[in-house]
Amino acid sequence: MAALLRDPRIPLGASPPAAPRLLLLLLLLPPAQAAPGAHGRPLSKVVALNVNVGRTPCGRRYIQGKIVGGVDVLERKWPWQVSVHYRGFHVCGGSIISEYWILSAAHCFDRDKNIVAFDMYVGMVDLRFASNHTQWFEVNKVIVHPTYQLYHPVGGDIALVQLKSRIVFSDSVLPVCIAPPDVNLHNVTCWATGWGLISPQGYVTDHLQEAQMPLISLPLCQLLYGQLSYIMLDMLCAGDIRNVKTVCEGDSGGPLVCELNRTWLQVGIVSWGRGCTYPMYPAVYTRVSYFSKWIHYHIKNTPPPSQPLPALSPMLGATISIPVTMLAVLSTL
Repeated sequence: MAALLRDPRIPLGASPPAAPRLLLLLLLLPPAQAAPGAHGRPLSKVVALNVNVGRTPCGRRYIQGKIVGGVDVLERKWPWQVSVHYRGFHVCGGSIISEYWILSAAHCFDRDKNIVAFDMYVGMVDLRFASNHTQWFEVNKVIVHPTYQLYHPVGGDIALVQLKSRIVFSDSVLPVCIAPPDVNLHNVTCWATGWGLISPQGYVTDHLQEAQMPLISLPLCQLLYGQLSYIMLDMLCAGDIRNVKTVCEGDSGGPLVCELNRTWLQVGIVSWGRGCTYPMYPAVYTRVSYFSKWIHYHIKNTPPPSQPLPALSPMLGATISIPVTMLAVLSTL
């Protein structure tokens, strides 16, 4: 499994410092909102970055409207969701940003892991079965940001995954837009999705979960975690503290998306936090807008695979129910 979604500075089994005054303050304050972008650019003028150049528009889904406190997701609701498998098991989430590229967390691809053993699944809602929308891909290349773990135990926690073959887009499989550097996240609705644990007791689900996650300002998040150095500028905090909704182990690498002007932007990547045991602490995400230029550069300048392999796709119009374990076996042949 990928690294646990927990504070990297606190040993396993240790209790984090209590913050009763801050928690009381949170309960008395109105719902938390993220501070406006550094440039204060109006929402009406924000232009999302579509790295899927010249092809399918990003951030548009056909259906409008496990994570602790989450609910089951309808098929096609989050068409950019990716399940990252390692040696046949789901370990992380990810998001489609281009026909050849997946965005995820760097810690999902630690140096001790063999890239050949990774598989990417798109168009999937239930981890147990592949539907007629599911596509399976092998990994061609993983690009980890050069600042990963350089200034912080999980700082720069972002990775680009290039596939060996092209994703076939449909109403169930679509790319999400990348938040631009000057995005304004004031008064936006954001959602997190994933297949992680759905309770502090360790209950798991095979069905994709969703939960609305209010954004939390950087200063407030730093106060909650007790030290300013814990939360850096390349990070973003979100969590529904009042209703005890947060992300858990297994959600790592998954997207945090917000709707702006009827377009869905990915603003965060599930990175770390105190985990399900302490849902009163917000989860910490990689701030996508901080890395948007890096993302665009590599997608534009990295050549596609020289000999793409065909994706495993069912016949058009057919309804299938193939166990994912069978696909995992096929990937090793």
